[in-house]
Amino acid sequence: MSYVIGEFKNYVKGVWTDPADGQFREQFTTIDGTAVSKCAHSGNSDVDVAVAAAREAFELADWKENPRKRSKALQHWADRMRENVKELATLLSWQVGKPYKESFGEMMGAIGYMEYYASAARTIYGSNMSVDDVTLSIMLREPVGVIGVIVPWNYPITLLMRDMAPALAAGNTCVVKPAGQTAGITMRVIALLDQVEEFPPGVVNAVSGPGSIVGDVLTGHPDVDMINFTGSVDVGKTIMRACSSTMKKVSLELGGKSASIIFSDADLEKALPYALTSIFTNAGQLCTSASRILVEESIAEDFIAQLKSAVEQMQVGDPFDAATAMGAMNTPQQMDTVLKYIELGKTQGTLLTGGHRLVGNGLEKGCFIAPTVFVDLPQDSPLIQEEIFGPVLCVNTFKTEEEAVEMANGTVFGLASGVWTQDINKAVRVGKKMRAGTCWINCYNRLFNECETGGYKQSGLDRAGGIEGIKKFTEVKHLCIDYKENH
Repeated sequence: MSYVIGEFKNYVKGVWTDPADGQFREQFTTIDGTAVSKCAHSGNSDVDVAVAAAREAFELADWKENPRKRSKALQHWADRMRENVKELATLLSWQVGKPYKESFGEMMGAIGYMEYYASAARTIYGSNMSVDDVTLSIMLREPVGVIGVIVPWNYPITLLMRDMAPALAAGNTCVVKPAGQTAGITMRVIALLDQVEEFPPGVVNAVSGPGSIVGDVLTGHPDVDMINFTGSVDVGKTIMRACSSTMKKVSLELGGKSASIIFSDADLEKALPYALTSIFTNAGQLCTSASRILVEESIAEDFIAQLKSAVEQMQVGDPFDAATAMGAMNTPQQMDTVLKYIELGKTQGTLLTGGHRLVGNGLEKGCFIAPTVFVDLPQDSPLIQEEIFGPVLCVNTFKTEEEAVEMANGTVFGLASGVWTQDINKAVRVGKKMRAGTCWINCYNRLFNECETGGYKQSGLDRAGGIEGIKKFTEVKHLCIDYKENH
């Protein structure tokens, strides 16, 4: 059988290797249920082999001592991606069901991270100081070692490179565990390494398979020095517990339940389009989605009417139709989860629009949900407090600035937030009160390779992107030098 994305073994020590038990699994698109890729279904021994390859490459190769080589390797990999970006974006849309324009943006975002960290590889600075008249202290930044990179399914390429590129730039070696649902497109990007000669064998390895096997072995493995994970809070907590057994470093970006506050003086012509894209991009399967909107009471009626009209004009369906505003859910299981939340919401608040699975015109073969908006849900509703990870927006009103801040901060999450006002003093004041790693003012989901992102509270540990995104993959070593001539 031929697969549109391809059939992939594991990638270990620069060679495509069959899993030990010879098992493979197909991945199916949620556009129409077609099988689009087939990947290794790996076991414990496959992870052991990949980790051993990464350890050998770290200990024996000159990778960790040669920043120029690392810079060149990352840049050349980025070049190969850029040369194939349209094809890769098309394959990504087939894999996950998102509109092509979003897939293209994801690929370009991944390339951006690779190019940024290719440059950063050559500028990893330590520090030094004279602590007294006979002692010089030098602080070196050294790579951590073998990094396990566990990739999510919602943005399988951007988040792969956001996390793996800085790990490689810092001189580490990696074992990648792709998400089971999107292993095909991840391995397709890994396959471009066949065209990049600067990577020594074993620096990058990729093992596909279930998280309950590959992920668990990786997080508990004594020869893995650090785990980088993006995903749910529950899995993140499990990974933390597993990593504690070997005291390995862990970096986590977890869930979100982000709110945008829209004050009465906001520019609604600008805020309304952002209100749509901040939740319905990737069918709401985005950690930083603004799944809650808090709108000042005095403008609520007008804003909600405009919002309803705009949502009902959105085209949902074929990701390769340029007019499509929202594509499919990533898996049937995620669709079912979202539909259960929607049914609960109907019993707790007012359904403004949407609220059902889309069928007809061939959509019944896929996993499509109508963009959904609820208003006036109670603050203790699961739809307000829990990450739904789907195209469900909850709108509530507020009277005072203090009430808005309290509502926005009123969950266990703290990944992102938004503030809409033309009063810059209010914007900064409220933004500083947001208990979130990012606060966008008069915009939303604008991300830059040079800037750090990450969560407060249960939205994670550490930061990704920017300089901090590479520092976390280093250890600081203190060299203390006594240069007194006579002892």
